[in-house]
Order: sequence, then C-alpha cells, then structure tokens
Amino acid sequence: MKLEVMSISFLRSGALSVEVGAQSQKDAPAEPSLDVVKMWVYLPSYNKSAPMDDVLEAALGIARQSLR
Repeated sequence: MKLEVMSISFLRSGALSVEVGAQSQKDAPAEPSLDVVKMWVYLPSYNKSAPMDDVLEAALGIARQSLR
C-alpha cells in the first residue's frame, strides 16, 4: 500500500493528529484487497524538537503496522 500524509492537526492537549491516506499500488489485484483507506494516527506525545519529517514518518509507520 502507498501511504501518504493528508493533513496534520495540532490539538490543544499538545497531541498531534495525522490523517493518513492509503491506496493499493496494484491496478488490478489478483486477490481481494483494500482500494482506499483513511485513518487518523493520534500521537498523545511526541518530541517537539524533532524534525517534522521524523514525526510524520513515525505516524506513517504506525499506520503501516495497523494495516498488517
């Protein structure tokens, strides 16, 4: 599955909510599969001094694990 960050929300609690979109990479899969998925990854705490790319990659990693 191809995953991409669709939006980022900074919550009042200090948490981060990341909307992730997932799409099948196959045009015509031979077996049943998901076509499009949207999910929100909730990060209750994260290193605010870390580069945003690192935080988003962590969110994508959580999304990948949940799709297994």
